[in-house]
Amino acid sequence: MPDSDFKQIRGKIKTRPLLNNCGCVDYMLSWQTPDRLSGMDFDATKRNICEMIKAKGLKDKIIAEKLGITPQAVNKWRHKGTFIVIDNLYILSGMLGINIEKLIVPRKWKEWSVLIETR
Repeated sequence: MPDSDFKQIRGKIKTRPLLNNCGCVDYMLSWQTPDRLSGMDFDATKRNICEMIKAKGLKDKIIAEKLGITPQAVNKWRHKGTFIVIDNLYILSGMLGINIEKLIVPRKWKEWSVLIETR
C-alpha cells in the first residue's frame, strides 16, 4: 500500500470517534482511490473539465490564448466530441486553480477497506 494511502487512513481515523460508551469499538473504514492502471475515462473527464470551466466562468477565447490554439479548437473539444491534447491539461489545471488529478476521471476505482479494532 502506498504511503499516501496510509496518510489517508490516518486522516480518516482522526475524524471519527474511536470509542463508544463501553470503551471499545470495531468498525470498517472504506474509501476509494483511482486505479491509475485502468486509464482515463475520456468522456467523463471532458464533462468534468467543461463543468469546471463553466463554474469558473472562463470563455473559449481566454482558454485558447493560454493554450496557444484557436477559439474554434477549444469550442470543438468542449462541444463536439473531440478531446483536448493531454499536454494542455496541465495548463488548464493551472487556469482553474486545481490539481491535475481533480481534472482526470479514471475508468475504474480501487476499493480499500480497513478493520479498526480498539480495545
